[in-house]
Amino acid sequence: MKRILWMLVAVATLAAAQQDKTGFVQKVVEIKQGDPRIITGLLRGGSVDLRWDSSLRVMVLSGRPEAVADAEEAIKKLDVAPKPEPNAELTVYLLSGSSQESVEGSEPPADLASTVKQLRGLFTYKSYRMVESFVLRGRNGSHADTSGILPGSGYPYFFRYNSATVNAGSPASVHIDGMSFSVQIPSGRRDKNGEPGISNIGVNTDLDAQVGQKIVVGKSSINDRNDAMIVVVSAKVIE
Repeated sequence: MKRILWMLVAVATLAAAQQDKTGFVQKVVEIKQGDPRIITGLLRGGSVDLRWDSSLRVMVLSGRPEAVADAEEAIKKLDVAPKPEPNAELTVYLLSGSSQESVEGSEPPADLASTVKQLRGLFTYKSYRMVESFVLRGRNGSHADTSGILPGSGYPYFFRYNSATVNAGSPASVHIDGMSFSVQIPSGRRDKNGEPGISNIGVNTDLDAQVGQKIVVGKSSINDRNDAMIVVVSAKVIE
């Protein structure tokens, strides 16, 4: 690689020696942080011929001396580290809606007060409690998943999404594709081997969440009293 770089430098030196005859110069510019391909695309259309090599991280400029000098100055301004991709961070709250007036467990946090008020307007459950909450962060456009055990019941839960894409705007939002939440609970039946049966309950959906907004995604019944597991999601963008 170094040998090729020195060859490019030699070509540029030879071209510079011929300046008096052609009026053109050639210069090799090292790219330290940026992407040579992107920088070349931004500078195309001028009076300087541009060539680049991503593996060597260099650009070769050919043209009139003053034009080459201007292009080199522009490259210095464009040669910056690319802006990192934002991360999408989801906070997921698992609430239990019960047909009983009072149920043991944690009260929903104060920042969910408006959400619980909304739930009381939608459903007829007499009480709500916090079962679990967790935070899941993933790269922009990538998938993520997590799992755990619901406190007090021992039931395993699983949460995942295919991708979470940050949409710029005011306010920003996150598009969640293929979100899935499920809990494994006893079915009350036995399988063909006599083992206790397992049922998967949960919610599957695509979702657009404004940053800071708490969204009631869905609910699923968890027992014969029609008590429910309610999934609430809040999105955040991490730069």
